[in-house]
Amino acid sequence: MLVGSMLPAAGSFARADLWPEEPAAEAGQRFLPVGAERGVAGSGQGAPLVYTRLETGRRRSYLRVLERLFGARRAGRRRDLFLSRAPVLFLMVEEAFLLYVVVGLLRAMIGRRTVGLLARPRTLAVSARWHHGLRRAVLRRLKRWRSIQTLTVLPFGIFPAFASIADGWIYDFQLWDVTEEERRAIEALRDERRMGERPVVSAIGTQSPEKGIDLFADVYARSAGLRARCQFIACGRVVPAAGEHAAVLVEAGGVLVDRVLSDAELLGTYAASDAVWCLYPPVGDHASGILGRAAQLGIPVVVRQGSLAHRLCAAESLPHIAASPETVTGRLAGPLPPRDAEGGHLAALRFAEKSEATLRAALGLARP
Repeated sequence: MLVGSMLPAAGSFARADLWPEEPAAEAGQRFLPVGAERGVAGSGQGAPLVYTRLETGRRRSYLRVLERLFGARRAGRRRDLFLSRAPVLFLMVEEAFLLYVVVGLLRAMIGRRTVGLLARPRTLAVSARWHHGLRRAVLRRLKRWRSIQTLTVLPFGIFPAFASIADGWIYDFQLWDVTEEERRAIEALRDERRMGERPVVSAIGTQSPEKGIDLFADVYARSAGLRARCQFIACGRVVPAAGEHAAVLVEAGGVLVDRVLSDAELLGTYAASDAVWCLYPPVGDHASGILGRAAQLGIPVVVRQGSLAHRLCAAESLPHIAASPETVTGRLAGPLPPRDAEGGHLAALRFAEKSEATLRAALGLARP
């Protein structure tokens, strides 16, 4: 079933960084310091300067959290990175690797701090390709400089090789960025659901092979028992390469919302979900905002057996279903893990506390 506006909306307050993976045009200089909720730098260096090429996708969430915590501001010009007395943070080292290295080393020579976040560290840590090996060697050398701190957005414990290329780690911002207002709105929508409705399994975000839309549609189309038990919903713009798979889902009775959802509708999708599809192929095996928001809300996620997502869920006791492409139908045929809103909230608070402390230490900022 192709739908246009059937999704419940969580209210007009929903913010513009909740859409986790949707490409968009560069947003320009919208990220400006407005003061931090818990205080800014106390070392006299000023609020951190953040470098990112774009403000799309997960970057908006990252920027928003850094602004809230530290009063951080986005760098307007590249030369500001070299001249700033305040600590500099590269939001995604992978998108500007050479610049990160050059800026970090030049700043280190005059005793100024530079921090970089690795959003997709697994490839750098283990890939056999020569250019990844070269970057791996450079990152290992950078570990000798105390004023350069490279952090992964996944714990070392779920993939120990990360420790060879980074100085420390935080939890992905999208594991701890849902506000109390958003949480209350989602739970209110959740309470409005009718008893006896089929459990909803949602694929959220851009619908592409990298996000597993092909398997999502195929599993639903091939299993009459699963169709009788669950409702599959795919919410997000369908890329051209996934058009046939989306059509298979609709023909089997699944729901497809083929467009960019409003932020309120996106929150409504989480409210309607009993499980969120995160069973991505190896190419999509990295930190996921879709999984992160579901985890914060205590919604079970469907993950690929042995993936980083599976390891994270197991290590942090997040509700999940781990399966391979061959076993996922059978795993979904049984009872879904219960939703645990309170547990998700407590986990998010724990993730936030650890991550903020690590960032403050890396940036050289005083405690609030």
